[in-house]
Amino acid sequence: MVTWLQRLCDREELHLHLDVRVCGGGDTLAVVQFAEREHERRSRDYDAYESGFVVLDADRLAQDSASGRGPPAMGELRQVYLQPNLEGLLLRLHAGRENRRPTAQRSAVELRRLWPDYRKPAPANMLESRFTLADLRRAAGHDPDLRILLEQLGLLDR
Repeated sequence: MVTWLQRLCDREELHLHLDVRVCGGGDTLAVVQFAEREHERRSRDYDAYESGFVVLDADRLAQDSASGRGPPAMGELRQVYLQPNLEGLLLRLHAGRENRRPTAQRSAVELRRLWPDYRKPAPANMLESRFTLADLRRAAGHDPDLRILLEQLGLLDR
């Protein structure tokens, strides 16, 4: 997903470099802690970043918080929640579905119906051939976290 966002930024001539670190899984707390450590290390090694984000699946939040593994108080990184997860976001990128809020399981079922070739993780080329910046902007109109991310990247109101 981030490679696709990078390509959109490049196409819009935003001159940004999205420095991505993949955590590889874990609960919300583990992902946020990993992201904060990497952000701190990379900022120290390569100079400070203008901004930073950690992208999380919202469907994990309640369970992780109940077990004491929810996100810590806000650090340097802004927490961006995909509703309910990546598949839910991809579902909402399809025209006419931008305001849908199905569960994670229902999102996967609906996405496979609309996009039978979908595989996880979807390579940037697949996302690029299926969706446009207009699709992201339309979905962002119904998703505050996505809107904030696109605003920070400069992909809205251009």
